Amino acid sequence: MDFTVLFVVLLLGVSIPLRNKAIKEYRKKGQGQQSSKTNGGKNE
Repeated sequence: MDFTVLFVVLLLGVSIPLRNKAIKEYRKKGQGQQSSKTNGGKNE
């Protein structure tokens, strides 16, 4: 049981920061493309 708890804690401790970093990079990348599309639609 001790190994299970240790494994879960390590998994969460590593995976959550990596996921957050990936989401931030994806949002930065998406904002550049998204802003040009939405500005074109609003000007009509």
